[in-house]
Amino acid sequence: MTQQNHSSAGPGLPTFDSLAPFGWSPAHAEAFRTIASPGCEPGRVVAASRGLVLAQTALGECWAVPTGRLRERLQRTGLSLCSGDWILLQANPGPSKASVVELIPRGASLTRSWTGAGGGSQCLAANLDVILLVMGLDRNFNPARMERLLSLAWGSGARPVAVLTKRDLNPQWEAFTARIEGVAPGVRVQAISAWTGEGLEALPELLPEGRTGVLVGSSGAGKSTLLNALMGSDVRRTREVRASDGRGRHTTSLRELFLLPGGGCLIDTPGIREVGLCAEGSDLDTAFSDIASLAQGCRFRDCTHGAEPGCAVQAALAEGAIDPDRYGHYLRLRREVAFEAARSDEHLWREREEKWRRISKLQKSFKKR
Repeated sequence: MTQQNHSSAGPGLPTFDSLAPFGWSPAHAEAFRTIASPGCEPGRVVAASRGLVLAQTALGECWAVPTGRLRERLQRTGLSLCSGDWILLQANPGPSKASVVELIPRGASLTRSWTGAGGGSQCLAANLDVILLVMGLDRNFNPARMERLLSLAWGSGARPVAVLTKRDLNPQWEAFTARIEGVAPGVRVQAISAWTGEGLEALPELLPEGRTGVLVGSSGAGKSTLLNALMGSDVRRTREVRASDGRGRHTTSLRELFLLPGGGCLIDTPGIREVGLCAEGSDLDTAFSDIASLAQGCRFRDCTHGAEPGCAVQAALAEGAIDPDRYGHYLRLRREVAFEAARSDEHLWREREEKWRRISKLQKSFKKR
């Protein structure tokens, strides 16, 4: 990483136009102008692992490491650098890696929760415009998983799109597509085959130059094959899916940002075995907009849609207007969101643990009698 002359939008205001294909925008330029110190330049994180960052700068790719001060601040706030982040870099003399001195505030980002007291979250990809929720039309097909992924995606602020792969393997792909359309109201659903190219032409238009998407789905969903098809070359290894359960082995171990030939960026992620929700209740209501709309007719504002009198959701369920499986999955995810909210507050988490300790003691005392 070396200094270069950039075209300028004014005194001391470099534009870094060569970063435009990677999503550099006037908003990023303004953030850079506000926080940059002399000698710094912006870069976008292509990949990050164990404190080492590969960043795309106006001059090309470079390796960098966060400064001790930045690393300490990130740890204190529970953050870590991830693919898609915009950062400030400073060149070091000699062959030393560049230093990451600052993280430019993130835009729409995909995060999931992790387990443990006090909660916490992990950013999977940052500064997104589109989230491609990938699911195979083989044994990987699971509408309940798609509902969970949609709840996660709506919480990011980016636009979710359901991508059903392996269309060539399923002669009933239209019926399967209709099932996902039923659990994803208002979401575009695209059935494609990366091998034959059927339906594939609709995806590049979602990612014109300057926009960023991310591939999210379980192992074996066909993310790597889809990325290879969009890139026009084998940038990711692929493996056969087990016939016994439709699962694949992880071929992607690193979240990595790719610049598509036709414009736009796409971040590939490892297969997600388990998705912990960081969604708010409003994000869940967006994913289940049909149930949320019915809930407005409930007698009580804080109705849990269980056994309360005057529950419009229960009435619709009894009339057959709601699929029982979808209703059950909604209740499970709603409880999970409430649980994550409580766990994120250390005090509420401790209160919850103390409550269950008291209940456990009472149960033991009854058994002794």
